[in-house]
Amino acid sequence: MGRLIFGICILFVIWNLGFGISEMATVVDLKSQIKNREDQIAAIEAEIAEYQKQIDAKTSEAGSLKNQISSLIAQIGKLNAEIRLTQGKIYASELNLEKLDIEINKKNDEIEGKKASLAEIIRSINEADNESLIEILLKNRELSDFFSDIKNIENLDRAVQKDLGELKGLKQDLETKESEESSVKKQLTGFALELSDRKAIEVFSKKKKDQLLFDTKNKEAEYQRIVREREIERAQILEDVRKIEDQLRLLIDPTSLPASRPGVLGWPVANPKITQNFGKTDFAKNTDVYNQNTHNGIDLRASIGTEVMAAESGVVKGTGNSDVACPGGSYGKWILIEHPNHLSTLYAHLSVIKVSTSQEVGRGILIAYSGDTGYTTGPHLHFTVYDARTVQMKSSRVCGLLPYGGYLDPILYL
Repeated sequence: MGRLIFGICILFVIWNLGFGISEMATVVDLKSQIKNREDQIAAIEAEIAEYQKQIDAKTSEAGSLKNQISSLIAQIGKLNAEIRLTQGKIYASELNLEKLDIEINKKNDEIEGKKASLAEIIRSINEADNESLIEILLKNRELSDFFSDIKNIENLDRAVQKDLGELKGLKQDLETKESEESSVKKQLTGFALELSDRKAIEVFSKKKKDQLLFDTKNKEAEYQRIVREREIERAQILEDVRKIEDQLRLLIDPTSLPASRPGVLGWPVANPKITQNFGKTDFAKNTDVYNQNTHNGIDLRASIGTEVMAAESGVVKGTGNSDVACPGGSYGKWILIEHPNHLSTLYAHLSVIKVSTSQEVGRGILIAYSGDTGYTTGPHLHFTVYDARTVQMKSSRVCGLLPYGGYLDPILYL
C-alpha cells in the first residue's frame, strides 16, 4: 500500500513537471515569434526611411508633372509600408498579450499553491498551540522526542515566514504582469486607431495622384498651366489675408502675452526641422507666393501621415478645409486651438483631422496627420502662433471660412 501511494505521488510530480515544461515551451515559442515580428518591424522601418529619402529628393527637384507623380508614388509606397508597420505592431502586441496571459495564469496558480501550503502549515501550528509544554513532555517518553517536537514547531513557524515572503513576491510579480498587460492592451487600442487613420491617409494620397493625372491629362504643359493659375489665385488670397492680419496685428498686447522663452509651446511634430522661417524669408522675398510679404508662421518638414500634436492644452476653436472652395489655394485642411496663456495656434496643410470644434485637448495630444492639402510646394506642416484675443474667423472672398489674427514669431515660444 505504501509503495502504491509513493508511486502515485511520483506520477503526480511528473505530471506537474510535464505541465510546467509544456507551458514554458509555449512561452518560449511566443517569445521567439515576438522576436521575429520585431525583426520584421525593423526591416519595414528601414524601408520607410528609404521612401523618405526618395520623397526628399523629389521635393528638392524642379517642379514638373513627372517629379510630382514620382513623389506621390513614393509617398503612397511609404504610407503602405507604414500600414504594414502598424499591422506588425498589432500582431506583436497580440503575441505579447498571449504570453502575458500564460504568465499571469501561472502566477495565479503559484499563488493558490502557496496559499494552500500556508493553510496546511498554519493548521499544524494551531494543533501544536493547543498543547502545553507539559502535555507535549508527558506524551513523549524520551526527552529527545520532546525537544524534537519543540524543534518541529519552530520549523513550522519559520516555514510560515518563508511562505509569506514568497507569497508577497508572487503577488508583486502578478501585479507587475497585470500592469504590463493593461499597458499592452491600451497600446493595442492605439495601434488599431492608427491603422484606420493610415489607411484613410493612403486612400487620400491615391485620390490626389489620380486627380492630378485626370486634371493634367498626364501632360506637362497642362500641369504647368494649373500651377500658374493656382499661384495667381494664391497671391490674391494672401493679399486678402495680409490686409486683414496687418490690421489685427495692431491689436496685439505684448504685456499680456507669455514671456518669450523656449518651452512655452511644444513642437507640434517629433524631431522638428524648419524648412521655412517666420517673417520676410528669402522664399517670401524672392517668389510671388506671398506677394513678397511676410510668412505668418513657420513650415516644418512633415511627410504625409506625420503625427501632429497640440502645442499646448486648450480648446479647438475651429477646423476647416479650404480646398472645398479653392483647391490648392490656401491652408487646405486646418485646425485652430486657443490656449489658456492667451496664445492660439494654427496647424495647416493636414491630411486627416482628429479633433472637432469645442473639443478640449491636452499638450502633446494627437490632433491630426500632416499632408499637402491647400497650396504647398511639397508635404509639410504650416504652424502659426496668434495673440488669441485678436483671432477672428471670417469668410474669405474665395476660400470660405478661414482663421485670421495678429500673428507672432513661433520661435519666441518653442
